[in-house]
Amino acid sequence: MFAVAPHHASLWRARTRLACGHFGGYNEGMTYPQQFGPLQIVLAVAAIVAVLLLLSSVYGRRRSLLSGYGPAARAPRRRGLRFRPGRAVSGVVLLIISILTLWFVTLVQTYLGLTGEVKAAHVAATQIGNASHDLSVDLTLYDDKGNTETHQTYEVEGDMWVLQADIVELQHWVNVLGVHSGYKVTRLFGERLDGVSPTQHQILLNGGDGTFFAEMRDRKWWTKPFVRSAYGNAVISAPGDFDVYISQDAIKARPSHGGG
Repeated sequence: MFAVAPHHASLWRARTRLACGHFGGYNEGMTYPQQFGPLQIVLAVAAIVAVLLLLSSVYGRRRSLLSGYGPAARAPRRRGLRFRPGRAVSGVVLLIISILTLWFVTLVQTYLGLTGEVKAAHVAATQIGNASHDLSVDLTLYDDKGNTETHQTYEVEGDMWVLQADIVELQHWVNVLGVHSGYKVTRLFGERLDGVSPTQHQILLNGGDGTFFAEMRDRKWWTKPFVRSAYGNAVISAPGDFDVYISQDAIKARPSHGGG
């Protein structure tokens, strides 16, 4: 199991078409969460302040010494060059602070963009009575706002449950800008520890895969500048209580604390 990354930003999701153009089947139920919350606002303000500090340190105001009255008096007095250590040190300090602030803001936003996760489902799986290869799987799927979208119990043949999702992995620079990779939870089924194939058909969720794999086969997504890859991905686990998350490139499950 992996450690849960903290949710630094409130996640709001939108089924959207990215600016690069139409993704065809990718948009048939695909969710592209966009991460922008209080922390991102703070980072944006810090970046603006850092830029202003940088400009202030590089382009300092020039002061002209004026004396007398009338037009002739407005000409600056010629004075010899003087080294003023106070101004030099303050300018260097200001420059260093602005650069470090920009570096820190970029580093934090990059971390948030690349490690962001979305809670997509909750699974509570238990073995059915004395049945050796049957599970009762209580599955909760969450909508775009994190609220319960569907909640249903399924009987699954197997010793382990499997939840599959379609993933549209975006380029890292798109993630850094606050757009999460696209996903859609599509299948629930079981697997047996002895390697015997279950006789039960897989359970399709959210309308199944649609044209997702047909477009993968045709390599249409290679021409999309924002898309890094597109594929199906699954998490397999023994019975228990789990929260299911979607990262930038995978679906994963972790033991639940407090249920769904």
